[in-house]
Amino acid sequence: MYTEKSPLTGGQPTYQNPSRMYKKQVKQFQCLLCAAVLSLFAIALITAIVFSVDEDELDNLINGNASLEGKLQASPGGGISEVEFNKALKQGLEKVMEEEDAMMRSPKILVNTPSYRHFRLVSFPENYNNVSRLGQLSDELTKYFIREKPELRLNISSVNVAENEEFKEYCRSSRSRICRSSQYRSIDGACNNLQHPDWGTSMRPFLRLLSPEYCDGVSEPRCGSREALPPARDVTLKLHRANYKSDHKFNFMFAVWGQFIDHDITATAITRLINGQMVSCCGSKGIDKCYPVILSEDDPIFILYNTSCMEFVRSTPAPRCTLGPREQLNQQTSFLDGSVIYGSNEELSRRLRSFQGGRMAVSVSEDGRDLLPVSIDLTDGCNREEEAKNGRYCFLAGDVRANENLHLTTLHVIMVRHHNRIASRLQQLNPQWDDERTYQETRKIVTAQVQHITYKELLVPLLGEKIMESYDLKVRTSAYSTIYDDTINPSIANNFATSSFRFAHSLLPGLMKSYEETSPDSLTLLRKIFFNPFPLYTAGSLDRILMSAVGTDVQKANRFFTTEVTQHLFEEPQNMTVPKKCGLDLVSMNIQRGRDHGLPGYPKWRVYCNLTPVKEFNDLKKFMDDESVEALQRLYKTVDDIDLYSGSLSETPLKGSMLGPTATCLIAEQFRRTKFGDRFWYDAYTGPHSFTADQLKEIKKTTLARIVCDNSDNVKEVPENLLLFSGISNKNIQCEELADIDFAPWSER
Repeated sequence: MYTEKSPLTGGQPTYQNPSRMYKKQVKQFQCLLCAAVLSLFAIALITAIVFSVDEDELDNLINGNASLEGKLQASPGGGISEVEFNKALKQGLEKVMEEEDAMMRSPKILVNTPSYRHFRLVSFPENYNNVSRLGQLSDELTKYFIREKPELRLNISSVNVAENEEFKEYCRSSRSRICRSSQYRSIDGACNNLQHPDWGTSMRPFLRLLSPEYCDGVSEPRCGSREALPPARDVTLKLHRANYKSDHKFNFMFAVWGQFIDHDITATAITRLINGQMVSCCGSKGIDKCYPVILSEDDPIFILYNTSCMEFVRSTPAPRCTLGPREQLNQQTSFLDGSVIYGSNEELSRRLRSFQGGRMAVSVSEDGRDLLPVSIDLTDGCNREEEAKNGRYCFLAGDVRANENLHLTTLHVIMVRHHNRIASRLQQLNPQWDDERTYQETRKIVTAQVQHITYKELLVPLLGEKIMESYDLKVRTSAYSTIYDDTINPSIANNFATSSFRFAHSLLPGLMKSYEETSPDSLTLLRKIFFNPFPLYTAGSLDRILMSAVGTDVQKANRFFTTEVTQHLFEEPQNMTVPKKCGLDLVSMNIQRGRDHGLPGYPKWRVYCNLTPVKEFNDLKKFMDDESVEALQRLYKTVDDIDLYSGSLSETPLKGSMLGPTATCLIAEQFRRTKFGDRFWYDAYTGPHSFTADQLKEIKKTTLARIVCDNSDNVKEVPENLLLFSGISNKNIQCEELADIDFAPWSER
């Protein structure tokens, strides 16, 4: 198990080589036959230098930098004989099969219910079921040896299973993978880092910045240090209640682009059954993968629907090549590489291509407009029989969540049209290019633009100018401004995917500006845009949906959430012939997911970020309002138990940032590694595959506003920064006035 500590002090950001950090792990070999031979090996000890903390939270962040590296090194041994290991392996496999059998015999979630829709969004692909089994087997082996050999508890990572036949293929060492020279990214992220080819690859564990804290030390969800943690749903109702305060600086497109980027780099895997069904945890007992959200009798949902349970399946455990506490899998590549558009595995990426002129596949509406390819699976959680009868289906994209809300689907349409537009232009300039060359060059440009927009238009208003400067995240005007560092692991941190970047759920408004032609000035409930991409088939609707997002402001980023996501998430449209199913609570699921992943309590993350430590509830008053502190104190028995999600969202925002210091720190830390740990980063020169200086100059003209103008149906005017509300400092501008890219530098004639 490795941990990573990031002291946030000391001037300009520097990136430390792992050889300068030390990690100590005792490796003990105990001979079962003679019980006489002991040997110790020293590997590395990460030392965390905790400096004195200033009272000014912003200064603590901007005056420092995060050490970005740590390694997990496996070593053989552990004093386990082959006979004993085989015995453990046999028992572990039996437990895995028993669990699968119990799940198959348990009640299943009904198709097209809110819970079914949610699980289809995050469920594990069926062709990766063996990876899920290996993850559970890792858990069972770890539990067995801790139980049978208690002396291994602190040294369990000395047991290496990488050469075992069950794990061998998955655990092939990074040095055994041959990375062929390529000027383009791989689809699954492999071989981005030539020294560590698996870093950032899809279907690999999330990175840990702090060691997980499981109730049993191995896999059971985090529990309270003194008493049980408050039920996640109670935290929602008493701390994260609705309190509508709009943030007139940001529009809804800010949240949509944030979600688009989140889906590009994170996708926590949830196990589904071999036949594609979902187990009902509320109707089952004794299943390890179940961790349902419990509702109290005074809960509004309990009262209205007479239910005391909300479905929740635990994340799939990741296989480990050395034994240790449970880890979770990221289904996406960790690189900001446009995989949300192109897919993160070869099979899906090929389904999304037309193989003609480098273009992506599209479907065409009755009025001749390009839309996404369609998904005709009526059990996908999105498609509806009444719509399918009229030839209107949900869509297929690089990420399964593309249909989750109407505005997100619209952005997917825009980006696929954008790819095809660029591909056509490159073909005109270079008719000698074949389909593959045109596709890869276009994908390279679009990925660069996604990176540029994210760091220029999203992160600056999110984190603030000072934090962007301190973490070296600012986009520079010079041609090449990023120095790639192959010692930096760009993998997505578990806390980022499970908690920190889910802050945007608090931005969601209860009401949206209507996209309907008949009532453009009216408002519509947020719940009506979930799993409802069908308006895109209607002429003129795409532009109205875009303007709905641009014209709707978001809520302030804080601890308050609209009831649209705490009580009505993924509710199906009202149907008088079918009993209405209660909606889900997104906030409770976020809290539950953090506990499922064993994320340490909120105070430890403040220490990690070198912020003012908290020892008791009164300490929170330095950076939270009194009402938030009182609510937290009523819920949690000790300050150490506060969930990271709830604690960080309760902090007062930093000056110039949308968020408080803890969330700001953890988000900036991730995007720093994302940038400097990517060999193909758009403005880094790392070899012949990099953009030329002239090409990069054109890439840096990119704005999301221009992309929307070029690829909408008929949008003529937009805010200059499409993610901010229009006003004095962000005026509406005619599309033709926005800078456009000249593709002449790509011509090889």
